[in-house]
Order: sequence, then structure tokens, then C-alpha cells
Amino acid sequence: MSLIPVEILRLVFGLLSKDKKSLRSCLLVNRTWCESVVSILWNDPFQFLKDPSYSIIQTLISCLNESELKILQNRGFNIENLIMNRPTFDYVAFMRHLKYVNLYDSTLVWLLQNFGQEGKNDSLGFIVTRELCKLIMIRCKTLLTLSISTEGIISFIDENDYVSIPCFPGATNCLSLLQEFKCCGAFDKKVIFKTMAKLCRNIRYLNIDYYLDDRRTAAPLELVKLIKSQQALIEFKLAIFDRVSDIVSALKSQEKSLTDVEFRGIEFEDDVTFESLVNCINLKSFSLLSCDNVTNKTLEPLATATFPNLKTFIFKILPKPPIAVSLFIRSNCISLQELILDWQQFTDPVDDPEIIETIIEHCPNITTFDAHLKIPQQLIPFLRACTELRNLTVHGKERVVADELLPQLGPLIPAKLYKLNICAIWTFTPSALQEFLDTCIAPLEFIGIRECYDITDEHLDILSQYAAKGSLKYLNIKAASRITKEGLKNICNVVDVIEHGDPS
Repeated sequence: MSLIPVEILRLVFGLLSKDKKSLRSCLLVNRTWCESVVSILWNDPFQFLKDPSYSIIQTLISCLNESELKILQNRGFNIENLIMNRPTFDYVAFMRHLKYVNLYDSTLVWLLQNFGQEGKNDSLGFIVTRELCKLIMIRCKTLLTLSISTEGIISFIDENDYVSIPCFPGATNCLSLLQEFKCCGAFDKKVIFKTMAKLCRNIRYLNIDYYLDDRRTAAPLELVKLIKSQQALIEFKLAIFDRVSDIVSALKSQEKSLTDVEFRGIEFEDDVTFESLVNCINLKSFSLLSCDNVTNKTLEPLATATFPNLKTFIFKILPKPPIAVSLFIRSNCISLQELILDWQQFTDPVDDPEIIETIIEHCPNITTFDAHLKIPQQLIPFLRACTELRNLTVHGKERVVADELLPQLGPLIPAKLYKLNICAIWTFTPSALQEFLDTCIAPLEFIGIRECYDITDEHLDILSQYAAKGSLKYLNIKAASRITKEGLKNICNVVDVIEHGDPS
């Protein structure tokens, strides 16, 4: 077996890259196998871990050379006694994926274990993490993914040098083939964007959060340069930005390759339009989440644009949607399969752009739908029209007495539906539930009635009988206040996952 070429071994072990148990067993065969497996495990050393890892940091520290160790020693770290043996392999050279937060959190654990309360210092954590990032830039041959995210790190980073990984020595080679880049957190990203625009041409996935007043920095302009410098950007996500006009325009440079575009928490300027996306013929997903100033003018260029590959449209914005949303959906009605929609409800019918009516009339291929529907005016015709549904979430603010409605819905439930989630206050008798389930031909795996507080043990018995037939795996009865512990115990025997409050 040892005569198998190393290249072949790595290909085989690569197929087991997500199978930690099998990989570990292969470590013990011989040195050749061991090195091949180590190269897979250290490709992304944190991937199997739920918690920060002391041992990974200890291994990385042992990879530092004398001059690199001296930098830490000059900072007051007495680590000579902590390095008992030099590493068997050049572990850093195998790395292909790096998440800053994994490195930082694990470094804090390493400091605490080795230096006690003296090591419980966030600034020391930043210092050690920076030196390890420098080590990776110099010794790692090629990183494919890089995440510089400080989300969840409590301390404020007042020195950008701590996270300016692309500016470290060796980054020119290490990041030249980078494919995925995420940069999030409350620090100025100007220098990072500027440097990466010079180093990277092959980024496919770009995910940026900002969190700062970007009027004080040139970061937006440097992000424009980073976008334009890519050869074939596939996915672009942007969050918490104010000055986005030039950024949105820059996406035109990627119109041949973009498939996924998402804006979250963006305050669009008055002059912003999505004209730059009109020719993105490969667009598969377009999302607008919690954005401000999304007007008819903003969306109008897309109103009549056709994207033959568009499968997903997510529009979750509190102000009332412009008429262009309805036109956009109609223009792409055949390809659309997933619609997730949320906005303020209309009190005046004159203001209603009739988006739901457009979907009912023109979108027969919807498989996933999540939105507010008027009950029963919209729900019944929606179920009749969208027969390919697999995943349905219905929201509603009004209390609905569904004793008559629920039996009507049973025969209308599409045959392929596996998830039914009612996020509204519905009340119904056990017999209405029984008739619904008896006439529903879909093998429901997920039933969500989380706001239906009037559920009783009798309802649970009916659901238990349905689950015993084999399909129901998940039940959400979060607000059910009339069930007993005994009733809950009985249904837990037949349903894998149940979300619930405290039974009486």
C-alpha cells in the first residue's frame, strides 16, 4: 500500500475530507499515509472543532522560527519552556482556509492556559494572533479562503495592523489564488481593500460588512477597485454601508459572472439604481434585506429585465414595496422558484402593488414561499396556483378561526410539500385538524404552528397518529399553553424534534 503515489493518496483522502473518524484511523498506517492525511486535516484545521483549540495554537507556536519567537519574547511572552519539540511536519504549508476569529479565540484559550490571569488580556490575544497570521502568510503556499471577521470579538480594535493580514510579508504569494474573501467588523478596511485589489484577481465570493461611518474613510472607493480587479466574481454580499452608489455601479464589471447579489442594511442614496445588474444574465439569486430608500427609481431598471437563471428573490424591507417589485417578479415568473417577502401591510387597497396576485397568476414554479398572505382571500388561490410548492411559510397578524378553513386546505396542499409553517394565530378544533391531515396527500415532514396557543393534548394525539405513519419529523408548537407534560411526552416518542414552551 505504501507504493501508492502520494498524489493518488491525497486524492483518495480528499474524498474523506469531511470524515474525521476515517481520516484519523489512516494516520496510523505509515508515515506516507500520515503526511497525506495531515495535509487534509490541516487544510482547514478548525473545521471539525466546535470550541476554540489550545492544541492548534500550540502547534502553530512551535512552527515559529527563532526570530519570530523573539518578537513574542520581546513583548513579554516567556514561551521558551512551552516548546518541547519542533513539529513533525510543516503544518502551516498545508493550510488553505483561514478564519481570523478561530485563530483569535483559540489564542485566548492558549494564553489563559499557559499564563493564567496574566494571559487573560485581549490585547495580548491580538498580538499573538497577528504573529500567527504573519507566520501563515509567509509559510502557507496558497490560501483559498480568508475571513477577516471581528464579529463577536468584544474588544474594539484600535490598531488596524492587528487584522491587516493582506499587508503582511508573504501575502503576495499566499493570497494570489484566493477565491473567497469575507471582511466584517468595526474597523477601517481601506488598507485591506486597497492591498487586495493589487494582490487578488481570482476572488469568486466577496462578503463585506462595514459597521463604521464610511464618510470618514476611502474604504468604499477601495472596495470599488477590489470589485473591478476581479476576473470573474460569482457572489457579492454587502451589509451596513451608506455610500454605495459607486459600489453598485462597479458590479457591472462582473455582469458576465455574477450569480448571487445581496444587500443588507444598506441606506441607498437617491441616485442609486440597479442598472448595473440588468445584463447579469447568470443571476440566480437577488436579495434586499432591511435596506432603506429602495424606491421605484432604484428598482425600475430591473422591472422589465429578464434573468433566465433567476431562482431566488428575497425582499424583506419594512416600507411598502414599489410597483417595480411586482413587475420584476412578473418578468422572471417562469424561472423563479424561491420567494421570501416581507413588508408593511397595506391599509389602503390603492397602495397595494398586488404582488401576491402577480405571483398567483404568473409564477407556477414556486417551490419555496415565505410571506404574509391574507387569509383566506390569498391563501386558497395561492395553493391552487402553485402546485410545485415544497416549503411554505405563511405569516399573518390577524387571529384566524380556522375550523372551516383548515379542512378546505387539506385537498389543496401540493403533493410535494414537506414543510408547512403557519406563523400566525390560528385556532381550530381537533376534528378540523384531523380532517386536514386526512385529506392532505403531501408527506409533511415539518409542521409549524408556533403561535397557535390553543393546541391541546387532543391535537397532539392526532399529530402523533399522523407522525406514526412515518413522515412527520419536526413540530413547532412554541406557544401551545394548554398541553400537559404527559401529552408532550407521548408525542416526543414519535416526532424527532419538537419546539415547545413549558407545558402545564
